[in-house]
Amino acid sequence: MTFIKKYELAFRYFPDAPSKKSATDNLTRAINRCKPLLLALSQLEGGYYPHEKTYSPKQVELIYQYLGEP
Repeated sequence: MTFIKKYELAFRYFPDAPSKKSATDNLTRAINRCKPLLLALSQLEGGYYPHEKTYSPKQVELIYQYLGEP
């Protein structure tokens, strides 16, 4: 697995979103509502920065674990 652009993952979860920004905003809100996911992401080596443009394979794995696979 390689790094994935944030909007690409967002569209997997929100395929009917009208734009990249809308899909990304929706995914960001979903992540922010899941406090255990935020904690797990923040404990990764290198931390979690919401304004990054990509997700690492480990971040994607955690997102799938907590939010379910799209």
